[in-house]
This record gives sequence, C-alpha cells and structure tokens, in this order.
Amino acid sequence: MQIVNGPRAVDSVDDQFEVFYIDFGNQEVVPYNRIRPADPSVSSSPPLAQLCSLALIKVPGLEDDYGQEAAEYLSECLLSSSKQYRAMIEERDTSGGKVTRQGTGTVLIVTLVDPETESSISAAMLEVCAINCYIF
Repeated sequence: MQIVNGPRAVDSVDDQFEVFYIDFGNQEVVPYNRIRPADPSVSSSPPLAQLCSLALIKVPGLEDDYGQEAAEYLSECLLSSSKQYRAMIEERDTSGGKVTRQGTGTVLIVTLVDPETESSISAAMLEVCAINCYIF
C-alpha cells in the first residue's frame, strides 16, 4: 500500500507503516492506529522538502569510513551556522524509486555555494579530506 500526500507518503510494512514527511524530509515507522487521513487542502499541495545529493562528490554513508566525520562537517557547515547557501541544480535524477531512509521521488543533484565567497561545500569537503586523509 502506498498513499502519497498526507504526512504525505506512507508505505505499509506488516502492522507498521513507514511514514515519509515530505514537507520536512524525514521518516518514521508508526503503528496503524496513528495513521489519519490528510486534509484535502494539504494533500493537494506539492511537497516542501526535496531529496538532494551533492554534485561532484560522493559523501560516505554513516557506516562507511569517515562517514561520521563527513556528517559532522556537513552539519557544522549547514546547520550550526546562520550562513545561507545557494543551491545550484546541476541535474535531476528522475530514475525514481525509494531512497533508503529519505523517501521517494526525483533527487536534485546540487552544488551548495556560499554567496559571499563563491566557494562550494563540495570543494570545502575535498579540501578537508585532503588535509585530514590520504588520497591515492
């Protein structure tokens, strides 16, 4: 079963439902008794959150080598600062399917640029990696 919209995308797994909050970009598994119909005015609106991936760089997953460090660095750059970045869409991955723990739909491949310095998060991550890691 898949219901798009509401909290706005739900996949059934036995008695549990995987709920994707497409306006926030997160998900959780909830029991059936917590599922409610969405108000039609909400369900007809497009999602507010977009699935994104950084262009020109492969960020390791949390379980991979340096994955935790990469997550902390991205968090520090993007969430722990009042600085705002400009997202430049390089391409759109429309292959569809479900992105593990992130929902479904088109993935925007983006470069995040600091408007003051014109430097990108990808370049900063590569610089940090070159300083802290051995690249062969």
